[in-house]
Amino acid sequence: MRYVITDYDDAERARLSDLAKHVDPYTFYHLDRIGIAPDWICLEVGAGLGTVSLWLADRLTAGGEVVCTDLQTTFIDEIDHPRIRAEKLDILDEPAYENRFDLVVQRAIHHHVPDREAACRHLVKMVKPGGHILSIEPDIHPAFSDEHPVWRRTWEAVTQWGERKDIDYFTGRRLPGQLADMGLEVLSVHGETALLRGGAAPSPAVDLYRATLEIVVPEAMRKGFLSKADGEEVMDLLDRPDIWLMAFCFFATHARKPE
Repeated sequence: MRYVITDYDDAERARLSDLAKHVDPYTFYHLDRIGIAPDWICLEVGAGLGTVSLWLADRLTAGGEVVCTDLQTTFIDEIDHPRIRAEKLDILDEPAYENRFDLVVQRAIHHHVPDREAACRHLVKMVKPGGHILSIEPDIHPAFSDEHPVWRRTWEAVTQWGERKDIDYFTGRRLPGQLADMGLEVLSVHGETALLRGGAAPSPAVDLYRATLEIVVPEAMRKGFLSKADGEEVMDLLDRPDIWLMAFCFFATHARKPE
């Protein structure tokens, strides 16, 4: 698997922290809807800082466990919890586990995977019969309907940039069908879109989008997908408290493997 961010430094820690603060409540809501049994064996794919793994582990008894994984284990190796085991995992590698997990959670990972069919196949292979998959993935479509032209142009440019790197910013809408094609029962698909208020402080959501654009916008300008004037203007929008901007939609897909 390829991931555009390779430096797991303080800036990436802060960005992942903002992502967690922005999407954790939504994630935990859908995990609560599934209902976590105290003896479940769980897997988190692409854990980032491991906030979802920690939430799960606190609901398990001594018979339960969370295998907390990422491409790089720099951050998750720091977790100290008796029911969490950190491991390196590339979702495109043939899984070491088969029919093992009661629950597999992945968030904001699938759109980075160039071979999304193989990734789905491996997820399905790892979950046990009767087990659950919760996948939370972005879909860029709300940003294209925003009332600010430069916001729309920026995300159109980001989409062009992403296509060259096999990033699918529409994967939120596509993943339910992919899991259904793998034989899973798709139980629910729900989307949530936030409005970002520029200049809001503190605002993990605004900080997340700012940090992401600081990475992507210079590359999009170098590739000719975005003008320098638009690149400067879009960053200014995020600092203006009179501006409200459409964020991505995050689709939460809950699927279950047949018994």
